[in-house]
Amino acid sequence: MESFLLPVLLIAFMGFILYNSSRQRKRQAALIEAASVVGTEVMLGSGIYGTITAVDGDRVTLKSGTSTLVVAKGAIMRTVSAIADLPVESATKAATKAATKKTPAQPAVKKSEK
Repeated sequence: MESFLLPVLLIAFMGFILYNSSRQRKRQAALIEAASVVGTEVMLGSGIYGTITAVDGDRVTLKSGTSTLVVAKGAIMRTVSAIADLPVESATKAATKAATKKTPAQPAVKKSEK
């Protein structure tokens, strides 16, 4: 019985690791999707940096140096900076909120002592 338990536990552990990494990849893709708005500076998978000038479905138009590129949204690997109006932290929080669609928990209110 003990010799049967170890392989089952290893398979269960590998399944958990695969499920967790898949979930993280989906969450990261949702964050990039939410942050892919006009004015955001991004880096493509090829290492090209550019600023989003237009979004049309699954195509994104980037301005990089003196060139204009039209790429697939899936080519965006990460955002470099958010819109100039927002600090990076605020843009990340907004993207996280849009991706998860959950409301943050409110802190407990402490009653003042009499």
